[in-house]
Amino acid sequence: MIDQIFINIKSGKGGDGAISGRHEKFIPRGGPDGGDGGDGGNVYFIADENERTLLPFRYKKIFTAENGGNGAGAKKHGANGKDITIRVPIGTQIFDDNEFLLVDMIEQNQKTLVLSGGKGGNGNVKYASSTNQYPVIAQAGEEGKELEIRLDLKLLGDIGLVGAPNAGKSSIISFLTAASPKIANYPFTTLEPVLGVVEHRKKDFVLVDIPGLIEGAHQGVGLGHDFLRHIERTKMILYVIDGSDPNPVEVFNNIKHEITMFNQKILEKPYIVLINKTDLEEVSLLKEEIKDTFKKQEKNIYFVSAISGEGLSKVLDEAVTTLFSPEVTKGGAFVPLETAKKSPVIDKKLKENITVLKPTPKQRGPKIVVENDLYMVFYPSVERIAQRIDYEDWTARMQLYKHMKKTGVVRALEEAGIKKGDTVQMGGIEWEWD
Repeated sequence: MIDQIFINIKSGKGGDGAISGRHEKFIPRGGPDGGDGGDGGNVYFIADENERTLLPFRYKKIFTAENGGNGAGAKKHGANGKDITIRVPIGTQIFDDNEFLLVDMIEQNQKTLVLSGGKGGNGNVKYASSTNQYPVIAQAGEEGKELEIRLDLKLLGDIGLVGAPNAGKSSIISFLTAASPKIANYPFTTLEPVLGVVEHRKKDFVLVDIPGLIEGAHQGVGLGHDFLRHIERTKMILYVIDGSDPNPVEVFNNIKHEITMFNQKILEKPYIVLINKTDLEEVSLLKEEIKDTFKKQEKNIYFVSAISGEGLSKVLDEAVTTLFSPEVTKGGAFVPLETAKKSPVIDKKLKENITVLKPTPKQRGPKIVVENDLYMVFYPSVERIAQRIDYEDWTARMQLYKHMKKTGVVRALEEAGIKKGDTVQMGGIEWEWD
C-alpha cells in the first residue's frame, strides 16, 4: 500500500501588464491603454471518497497550475490561468517540506487552497496621472509559488483490529464483512490495512484490520509505525489475542507497550479484548483459566472463533453500543497526530466554502539590505515594475524614479546612506545611483 509519498506543486505565474498607447487616426499619442496581466492559477486539494490510495502519485509527482496571460493594448486584461485541483483519498494529511502539517483532509468534498497563483501585473494605464499622462512603465506578473509536500494517508476506520501476527484478525474481518484479505497460517499475511463495512443492529461502521504488531514496532521493526499510525484514526479498538498462545496475557501487554511507546493516548480509546480460536480444543479447555488470568487486569473479555463465528455477535453488540455512545460520537476517541507541527500560514482566503491556509504577513514598506556599495531593495510591487521598464529609455527611468519616490523607496535608500555612484539592485536589475 502506498500511504506516504512526496510530490511537487506549483501555482501559476501572473501575466505581465502591458505598456501600450492608444493609436487612433490623427492622434499619434492617444494616451495609455495597456491592460493588466491575468492572475496565475491556484492549486487546490479535494478529498474524494472514490480515491482509495496514493498510488496515482507514484507515476505523476509534479502538478503545475496555468500561468496568467499577459495584458494587451486597448485595455485588454490577460486571461486568468486555470486552477489545478488534486484529488486525494479521505484521511490524507498534507505536510510541507519543513514537516509542518498544512491540512488534514477528513471530510468528503473538503476543498483546500494550498497555493494561490501569482497576481497579474498592472498595465501602464494604472500609472497615468495628471502629471504623467503617458506612463511607459508597467508591472511584471508575480511569480507563482512552488512547494514540495508530503502526502500521508491514514485510514478512517471506526474500529481497528489490533493484535500480534497470525492472531486471526484477517479471518475475523472476513467473517464480519465483505472484505477479502489474504489469509494463511503464517505471520504477516496482512501486509497492508484492510477495510470492511459491518452492518449490525441497523447500524454500520468501518472495521480496519491493522497488520500484526511485534516487539519493536514503535521503532519501525517489522511492519512498524507505517501501520501503527492508522490506529490513531480509529474511534475504538478490538484487541485480538491468539488463545492458543502459551501466555496470552503477556502478548496483550506487549501489544499495549508498543502502542504506548508510539502514542500513549491511543490507549485511552474504548476497547474490547477478543480471545480468538475457541474452535481449537486446547483453547476451549483453557477458557476458564485464561479468563481468570485476564480478570486480574481486564473485565471486557470475549471468547470468539473467527471460523465458526462463536461470540462475535455479542462482541458486535457491545461494539455498536460503545461506538454510537455520546462520548464517542462527539469525537472524544479520536486521537490526532501528536507529532505534527502546525504550519505557518502560507496563503489567502478566496471563498467562504473553501478551507484555506492563512496568508503570510504582507510586507509593509520597502526593505533595504546593504552589502559594501550594493543597495538591495526588497519591495515586491515596485520590483515588478523594475523588471518591465526599458532602461535605455530616459523617460521610463524617470517614471520609475518618481514611483520609487512615491512609494518610499527613495527615502529608504537615502536613510540607508546611499550616495551617487553606488549600485542599486531591485527585481534582479542593477543600475548606478545618480
